[in-house]
Amino acid sequence: MDRSNDLELDAFYRVIAPYYDEDYAGLLQGADIAFYRRLAEACGGPVLEMGCGTGRVLLPLARAGIAMHGMETSLAMLEQLRASLDREPASVRDRVALTRGDIRSTDAGCRFALVIAPGNVLHSFLERHEQRAWLANARRHLAAGGALVFDVFQPDYRRLLASPDDWVQDVDRVDSRTGRRVRRLARCVHEVEFQRFRVEMRWVIEDAAGQTVAQESASVMQRWFTRGELENLLELEGFRITDYWGSFAEEPFGKGSPAQIVRAVLGGGT
Repeated sequence: MDRSNDLELDAFYRVIAPYYDEDYAGLLQGADIAFYRRLAEACGGPVLEMGCGTGRVLLPLARAGIAMHGMETSLAMLEQLRASLDREPASVRDRVALTRGDIRSTDAGCRFALVIAPGNVLHSFLERHEQRAWLANARRHLAAGGALVFDVFQPDYRRLLASPDDWVQDVDRVDSRTGRRVRRLARCVHEVEFQRFRVEMRWVIEDAAGQTVAQESASVMQRWFTRGELENLLELEGFRITDYWGSFAEEPFGKGSPAQIVRAVLGGGT
């Protein structure tokens, strides 16, 4: 395992944890939550979320009556989740189990009808052996007849040669706790030859008068994927793809698709 990248990831998540839920509520508008809820309700649970983070997906599924087990390596993200879980009714808390650990190797102690990895989790694994280790661990956690479902973004190849990209403001919201304006700026610096990019984020917090009162920044290296290599990785780890969607509306993957969303079951071949 690449320990240096693990340390960088941990530092990155320590910075973004307080911003994560409200930033992505605006960016995704709940589309991925609704998608994973449909899958969870169809299978009936239990569901393992690998890389559950702050519980942005896990908690809505638990509220919907699904037994959830979250696995996460970042203590900062788990602390956010536990604080949110403490505010939930006992009926929701009783449906949630949490394990802190590396999703490439940690054993949750049971098997699941559905294993999910929302939020581009796979992009954090830069090397092939890390990607295969995660898939192998997901396979070990699947019950008979179970399915693995995860999402990654679809690269915009027109932008890959523009390095560094300009800073783009992708979040502009009011913090629900402080009432202050929060703006997030981001850019990606690509290393096309290695299918990876450094994502840089900067948060600017402003008071009612529009004066900047705080700024924070974080960066991390990520990797992007093509459909062909995902198909090969899954086949190597004993999976068979049953669905390949291009959006959380379950549209087939094709030209112009913004995402790659994969559903796979155990059993090699196509």
